[in-house]
Amino acid sequence: MNESAMRAVNAMSRSDFVATFGSVFKDAPWAAEEAFECRPFADLSALKSTMMAMVRGAPEEARLRVLRSYPGLENVLAVSSLKQRIASSSTVPAGLDQLSPEEFAQFRSLNKSYHERFDIPFILYAEGKTAEGVMALLEQRLRHEPEVEEAIAFREIGHFAASEFQAICQKLAAAQGD
Repeated sequence: MNESAMRAVNAMSRSDFVATFGSVFKDAPWAAEEAFECRPFADLSALKSTMMAMVRGAPEEARLRVLRSYPGLENVLAVSSLKQRIASSSTVPAGLDQLSPEEFAQFRSLNKSYHERFDIPFILYAEGKTAEGVMALLEQRLRHEPEVEEAIAFREIGHFAASEFQAICQKLAAAQGD
């Protein structure tokens, strides 16, 4: 985000700021409301860091609500049927729609264990990952302590938020004529 767009962000009213950034984290417009109080931001990185700090520093119940609002990979697979392959591989990340019946059963079992252990969905920004890599990460993350896994889940959410920030920045830059 260029300097003039950042000035525009810092000059926004509370309602405009929340309307612009309130959807960066699912079900957490309050993160934008709290971040508003920390203006001015030196740059986009400072804004991102502040909003992530608001979400990660929230009370446990609010943090869990945010984590649970993200679809886990099991939700993506639930839409896909093994008998009816999805035409676009971009719909299902990491080639997870191409699992054999045995791999699918293993994924479902691991995913169920993950949800039972941590009471949150398995959140993974799967871009650039293979199905085998996703399975290995799921197995690895099942061994984590809950507080470690929460931190990793928030890191993954940060990747999703970065995409949201990018879209917002493009709109702001277009509005600024840059």
